[in-house]
Amino acid sequence: MFTNIKKIKGKYVIKKTIYGQTINYGTFDTKEEALKQKQLLIKYNWIKNKSTGYKKEEHFPRYCIRQNNQDKYIIKNRKTGATYGAYKSKKYANIIKNILPFYTDNIKIEIVEQRALEEFYRYISYDSRSGYYRFRYNNVTIVTSKSLPIILEERDLYLKSGGDEEAMCDITEIYIYQEKNLPPFQKTENIIYEEKYKYKYLLRKQIRNHRIRIGHYNTYSLALLVKEYLDKKGWKIDDVNHIINITIEIQNRNKNIIKKNNRYYIRHDTKTKRQYFGSYENIHLARYVRNKLREDNWNKNNTKEYEDEYNYNKKNLYYYDRTDLFATN
Repeated sequence: MFTNIKKIKGKYVIKKTIYGQTINYGTFDTKEEALKQKQLLIKYNWIKNKSTGYKKEEHFPRYCIRQNNQDKYIIKNRKTGATYGAYKSKKYANIIKNILPFYTDNIKIEIVEQRALEEFYRYISYDSRSGYYRFRYNNVTIVTSKSLPIILEERDLYLKSGGDEEAMCDITEIYIYQEKNLPPFQKTENIIYEEKYKYKYLLRKQIRNHRIRIGHYNTYSLALLVKEYLDKKGWKIDDVNHIINITIEIQNRNKNIIKKNNRYYIRHDTKTKRQYFGSYENIHLARYVRNKLREDNWNKNNTKEYEDEYNYNKKNLYYYDRTDLFATN
């Protein structure tokens, strides 16, 4: 009931991470007030607007979709006129339109498009050995097909009916997918989506006669980065074991680091206090200082020393931590 509500300094703060963006929805005097506001936010899909009681300057941007003269779909910011696209699939464009408000003015459309791809193809994987697409739900393969449009329609039908075969027969309307209009499907058969886990993207690999579970990751993009790293290493068993051993570190590689307006802020919360330790343009510097602060029991007085230490080492001996294997934030 009180998920996304945290007590800080005697007040109740609503926070939620949506599409990779951590959003603060306000501070309330009582948990009952916070819960009431949370229920209102759920009703309106966690959008800050007039209906959810936020000031005009806090409202999320609004977007609309227009079809151009080439039968493609363009997404437009109603206030600024900024446009994104064009996209062949209206459904894919709609997903992007729904994600964009959560990025407010800090939009990197490539990241938004990747998030939309993950949602568009959720629960769908590909087996290169058999050439079949697979719809898996709750760790069970529901159906396979060599046709991507068919597997998507079967997924939608199953989810809409709750897996009830009789209810499926009663459904008369379902989105029809056309192969030519589909966004690109990344055939990374080693990555599957598992709803029941906290980190939902599982990376696994068949090595000789053994299927090895490398680890679960919180985004498809991160799982893909780990896979690409192991691809380059040729999936040697020592490299595979190394990744398995540091998967928890990879999952938490940006813990205590908050991104805002293209800067990285180090933040540490306790039951009674929230502290900020600096902001940086360089994610690697932020991670280095964060790691040192952890080792030093979050002694803020030494922050400048760690920044200087990183800058010195950067010139003489490239610094990296155990999870800094990947060329991305």
